[in-house]
Parts: sequence; C-alpha cells; structure tokens
Amino acid sequence: MQAKTETRKLKDLKATNPYLRLGTDVSDLEKSIQTVGLIAPIVISVENVILAGARRYQALLNLGYTQTPVVVIDQGELERELISIDENLVRKDLNKMEIEGHLRRAKEIYKMLHPIEEEVVAHETTGEKPRKEILPSAKFLNLVAEKTGLSPKQIHEAINRDEMAAKSVKEARQKGELSISQTNEIVKLSKDDQKKSLEYVKALPVKDIKKFVKAAHAQGVDEAMRGISRAPHAREFSEVENILKRLHKKLKQLSIEGITLEHFPDEVQELFSELSNFGSGNFSNNQENEESLFS
Repeated sequence: MQAKTETRKLKDLKATNPYLRLGTDVSDLEKSIQTVGLIAPIVISVENVILAGARRYQALLNLGYTQTPVVVIDQGELERELISIDENLVRKDLNKMEIEGHLRRAKEIYKMLHPIEEEVVAHETTGEKPRKEILPSAKFLNLVAEKTGLSPKQIHEAINRDEMAAKSVKEARQKGELSISQTNEIVKLSKDDQKKSLEYVKALPVKDIKKFVKAAHAQGVDEAMRGISRAPHAREFSEVENILKRLHKKLKQLSIEGITLEHFPDEVQELFSELSNFGSGNFSNNQENEESLFS
C-alpha cells in the first residue's frame, strides 16, 4: 500500500465516505486527545476524502483544531473502500446484520484484488519451496479473524447469511423474528423457497428447521410445508419432547443409584400419575388437577 504522512487543514478534509461514523458522542475521545494528543492519524485519500477516522476528525473540530496529521493513501477505489470497511469492523459498534454486510463486501473486494494467491510451503526433506495455490477466501478469513477476534467459521457463516438470505428473511431477522441459528438453516434453501416457506418455519426450533430443509431438498418445499401443516403444534411437541428426554436421562441416572418412583415425594408421584392419565387419554382438566400439576 502506498501511503505517506502529511499535515492537512481540517477544513479541506471531506467527510463524504458512506462508511464514516458521524454524529456520535466523542467526548471521551476529546479528553484523550487533550491528554495524550492524537495517537492515530486520520486516513485520507489523495482527494482528501476521509477513509478512516471520522470520530477523530469530529473531536478535533470540536476542540478547535485547524489542522491534523493524516496518512494519505494513494490507492484505487476498491482498496480505499476496503480500508473504510476494516476501520468499521475494528472500531465501530455495528449490529449483527451490518457486520454481515460489511464482511460480505470486504470478501468481494478482497477476491477482486487477489483472485489467486500462492503460499510458499517448504519441503520437509529437501528444503525446496514448491508453491501451493490457495483460495483468497481462506487467507481473507484468517486476516479478518485476526482483526475482529471472530473465528473463521463465524466469519464464513456471517458472510453466507448475508449472501444467501432472501430479502424477506433479512427483514424477519431485523424484526427479531429469526435467530442466527434459524437463519443459518433457512438460507440453505433457494431464495424463492425461503420466501415461500418463511411464515411456516420461523416459529420452528432449529432442529425442526433442519428437518424441514432436508425434506424440502428431497421432496420440494411445497410438500415439506404440507408436512408442517399436518402438525400445527410442532413447536409445542418439540418442547415437550426435549423435556421428556431430559427427564428420562435424569431418571436413568437415579435408577443406577437404586432410586425408584416410590422414593419421590407425594406431590412428584401425583405429577407422574397425571402424566400417565394424559398418556391414556384420561387427563383431567379440572382446577384441582391443574393446580397440582403446575404449582
């Protein structure tokens, strides 16, 4: 990267970059500048457009500074955009979907700038250095992992969610109707199938969405949705199944210690009796039984 440090007048700098973080509280940064000075110069293009450091720029203006040290980047448009994205990923408080969009765009730029890379690998016995071709995405994931603290898997999944999710799925996430884990499964469908099935699957737990996606791939999304419609209480069934599985596991552990149902307190034995009645279709709905079951 071609870069040089200079001093520029603040009035000449242009805060027109869409990635800049403007209009935020910079009072703490102002105090830091007053105490130790400006540690990191503002990064600008040769056209004086701020690429990174909008908060520093704002703090300096608030403090009455008229000029500032800057690092001038003499690079192409893609490199300049990548610098701005890097700054945001490291410093800016983004929501999850903004991070995903930034990561996806960063990957696109990185692949355009580095379509093929080579990694030098030393030969174990002869010391020769044959060249091993690697995909740019692998190096990109490692670079971003170092900067953000996210694992390469987290970065890959974040980019995949942004690339593969239909607009309706993104809107549902924005409203809080879908979790990240649910989205990771839904985006395995085509965008058309995501849109078609969203209302059917967004209330399902993750493991049931996995089953739905598998069925949609095997039978088509329409047939998979008909399967859901035949089980309108799928979420409730799944919750009960999980509870019963945990109960079964716990009872097995107790049985190893010689503890049976008769060792339980009377109220617990009554609960087991109610469950037995439910299983035989004789579950009572009167107030007394409801109180004993849920109290």
